[in-house]
Amino acid sequence: MAKNYYEDGHTMDWHNSTGKDVVSGQPVTVGAITGVAQHDIPNGTHGVLMMTGVFVLPKVAAETWQRGARLWLTKDGHLTKEPKDGTDENPLAGTAWITTNPGETEGRVRLGY
Repeated sequence: MAKNYYEDGHTMDWHNSTGKDVVSGQPVTVGAITGVAQHDIPNGTHGVLMMTGVFVLPKVAAETWQRGARLWLTKDGHLTKEPKDGTDENPLAGTAWITTNPGETEGRVRLGY
């Protein structure tokens, strides 16, 4: 093993200082990337975020995208194909795992890629 290996990066230890409880399966923004809470993480406690894998998350219902499209996360936790919300950068979520259609409220995203 390489002597500079740190970890596989599939999970990240995270301290919830958002002021709100985070529920299992909820997307969480860490800097410019997105993870998903492995378990409920009450405010003020530590928990684990999953940083890889394919997850079903809420999407901007009016949007459609093709499998493999790059996706970002809006401030309210919805997948979008828009890298910016006005002048604000949206954090990277990953890539679309399947094609979506207008009116659908959920999408499948492969985190981090």
